Amino acid sequence: MKKHTIDLSSLSPRGQTLSEMRGGNLWMTVASASAFNRCKPGLKCVHYMELPGRYRLPLRMDITAKIDSPSLHVLVGSGHADFGCHWSENRRLDDICEPHLKPLMFNGTIPMNEYSDITLIYDLKEMQLLVNGEERFYSKREKYIKSPLFAPMNGEGFPIRISCEKRTELDIKSIHITEYDDSPGIARPPAAGAETPYFKGGNAANGKPTFESCIANLPQELKEKITALDEWLRALKPVKFKRQIEKNGNKITYVASDYGFSYAIHPSYDVLYHTLQWYILTQGKPETWGRRKADRMEETLNRLAETDPAFARRMFDNLYECVGGVSGCLVMTPYTFGGVKKVACHGKMRFKMAASEFDDVQRFIEAFNTQFRRL
Repeated sequence: MKKHTIDLSSLSPRGQTLSEMRGGNLWMTVASASAFNRCKPGLKCVHYMELPGRYRLPLRMDITAKIDSPSLHVLVGSGHADFGCHWSENRRLDDICEPHLKPLMFNGTIPMNEYSDITLIYDLKEMQLLVNGEERFYSKREKYIKSPLFAPMNGEGFPIRISCEKRTELDIKSIHITEYDDSPGIARPPAAGAETPYFKGGNAANGKPTFESCIANLPQELKEKITALDEWLRALKPVKFKRQIEKNGNKITYVASDYGFSYAIHPSYDVLYHTLQWYILTQGKPETWGRRKADRMEETLNRLAETDPAFARRMFDNLYECVGGVSGCLVMTPYTFGGVKKVACHGKMRFKMAASEFDDVQRFIEAFNTQFRRL
């Protein structure tokens, strides 16, 4: 048996990863969109912190960490396990030897802004994931167990990497890894079944969803911010927004149809993300799709830059990069600001679940709205 207490300062950043040691903990974030859950399955994550060395099964990995918004990715070999996800992330787990690249969901819920103890156990004939001592996933059918690739990969050892969603702040308190000579001995809950039940996720409530039910599980501070922003948007002039609630309660959208502009909040129980964009028109024949009424993204950014260039740059950085877009995709949208070009998926800006981010949304929309007050 080999026990490793990982020196957090020994992890190496790769790709567009920012990191620093803070009071003995490792803080990190990623400055570009992740390859997970994108249009083209099988893309490898290239923005991460890599642990030193390689590790052989059977092994147990214990991580104590917290995130401020979705989500945390633990990459082992060719696979990964995701925690603290938004419900829409449907490829949360994949095999360490032979990734199946198909949707697979499990309950990887962790509280935001609180440390959680996350355990991954890869035995030779079974696998288990735990959060704060509670089983969240168990299987005897993972591909690596019978894969012909396992022996050579395990002989060499598996790399382990840690990553997160773009702009999520990840605080790692400790990482411990144990390599076993024999089985680590997986303990199951008394009432556990042969396999972990499939986790569907979502934000559905009983009955027809309402604005209030969609945000009911969010932190109080965010509920207050969203409620205030809702009132402000619905009273705004001359740009007028109409609120729409998705039938399952998974999205609240504010549409300014006269301008082809929208802002959307995507709740997922107690987490969320939110976006704004000049949306793609999809009415009529497919060959006419891919256009907008009037895309004023660059114009609005340049107007903001006249008085606050740092804020304008931050908003430009919030554009969510296209990762693995297929050839001919109609929603890949190029923007240029300050001499820098970026191709954004659907032309969207993406915002975190922090109170200050709702202030940023309001400020950006007000800048857009002000353009029409002057006409």
